[in-house]
Amino acid sequence: MNDKIKMRDGDAILIMVKDGKVIHFSPNMSLPHSEFVKRTTGKLPEGAWVGTASKLDGEVAAISSKHFFGYQLPAPHDVADAVRKMFE
Repeated sequence: MNDKIKMRDGDAILIMVKDGKVIHFSPNMSLPHSEFVKRTTGKLPEGAWVGTASKLDGEVAAISSKHFFGYQLPAPHDVADAVRKMFE
């Protein structure tokens, strides 16, 4: 049985990952990353990653939050793996 959440091409979501697991996500792309974190955990938990996940050309990918990390690059491998385990 496949318990992954299906995304359509072009979908994007805000996402938070910690310890190799997606701990929060929201399809509400009108929120900036800072507001998403404020509403879900109050502040970014120690060791957590936050960014945007999207599906383009059938591939799910994640990009870091420039607000929190100062750059906008593809997620580290462990974060990308966690995102792909939950979304397809």
